[in-house]
Amino acid sequence: MQLSIKQITQNKEEWMPLLLLADPDEGMVKKYLDRGLMLGAFGDGQPAGVIVAVPLQEPGQWEIKNMAVAPRYWRRGIGTLLVEEIENCLPPDADTLWVGTGDTSTGPLAFYESCGFHFDHVLENFFVEHYPEPIIEDGKQCVDMYYLKKEPGKW
Repeated sequence: MQLSIKQITQNKEEWMPLLLLADPDEGMVKKYLDRGLMLGAFGDGQPAGVIVAVPLQEPGQWEIKNMAVAPRYWRRGIGTLLVEEIENCLPPDADTLWVGTGDTSTGPLAFYESCGFHFDHVLENFFVEHYPEPIIEDGKQCVDMYYLKKEPGKW
């Protein structure tokens, strides 16, 4: 497979089908899409994965808001490459990279830990309070947001 990763600066909403794999509410995705740094992975010229990171209010702080890989490209290292590439694209003053995922998202939690992130804190009831419909993963309702971080020298 021929893989390439490119920054996406226009027509970001064309990536919505992939973005919705990681964040099922289009309204929530639209809140951060235009203010984020977005990279798209292409496998043999086709969209294979996407990642969006946004600057936070505190200087040097960034958050991965969305990262998804198309199911037919799973287990090929594309997610890891997207995380590494977004780290490389952050400005020089970036000193902490955050990512949040659902309390029922055991796969993503393990993935981010394998990328060097470590657990930091929980936002209780995040998905209940901010999403109009329940999010169900593996038969369980997603309730809390688990935040992980990666600090200087880790990327």
